[in-house]
Amino acid sequence: MQDIVEIIKSRRCVRQYQKDAVSDEDIEFLINCGIHAPSGFNAQPWKFLVIKDKKIQDKISEHGKRSLIPMIEPMKDTSQKIANFLTFLKAEETSIFYGAPVLIIILGNENVMTVDYDCAMAAQTMMLAANSKGIGSCWIGAATTALMDKVILKELGVPEGYKAIAPLIFGYPDAETEVPEKNKTDIIWK
Repeated sequence: MQDIVEIIKSRRCVRQYQKDAVSDEDIEFLINCGIHAPSGFNAQPWKFLVIKDKKIQDKISEHGKRSLIPMIEPMKDTSQKIANFLTFLKAEETSIFYGAPVLIIILGNENVMTVDYDCAMAAQTMMLAANSKGIGSCWIGAATTALMDKVILKELGVPEGYKAIAPLIFGYPDAETEVPEKNKTDIIWK
C-alpha cells in the first residue's frame, strides 16, 4: 500500500485507457471505499450505478454532447481549452467517457440536505482508492446535462427521489498524464 500523501499527490484525471476490464472485485473495492466517506448526519445518501455496457455509455455520451455543444459554442473564443473541448465534443467518434471500461454514477438521495457534498466526498475517496491500485479515474462533468434528463435516469433504473451527482470513469491508464501546474495557494490567516 502506498503512502496516502503520495496517493493524493499522484492522482490524475485520466483520459486515455487500455481496453482491459476492471474486475468486479476491484469495482466493489472502490465502492466499498466510497461508502467510508463522511456524510452529514451519517445519512450515507448514496447509491452506485455501475455501467460497463458500451451502448449505454455511448447513449449518455451522445446526449451529453448534443446538449453541451450549444452551451459551449458561445464561449469558444474565450480560451483555447474551451475551443479544443468544443472540437472534441463535435467529433463524431468522441465519447465523453474516453473509452474507459467502467462508468460508475454516484446517485444521491434528493431529500438529504448535504447530498451533493456527501456524494462528492465518496467520489474523491473512490478516485484515491483507484489510484492506490493503479486504476485511473476521472469525474466526467460533461455527462451532467445528460444525467439531468429524467427520461435517461428512468431508463437507467435510477430510483425515484435520487439524482445523478458524480459520473466517474475507471480503467487502466494507457498513457502518462502530465502533472498540471498548481497555482500558488491563497491562505488567509486570522
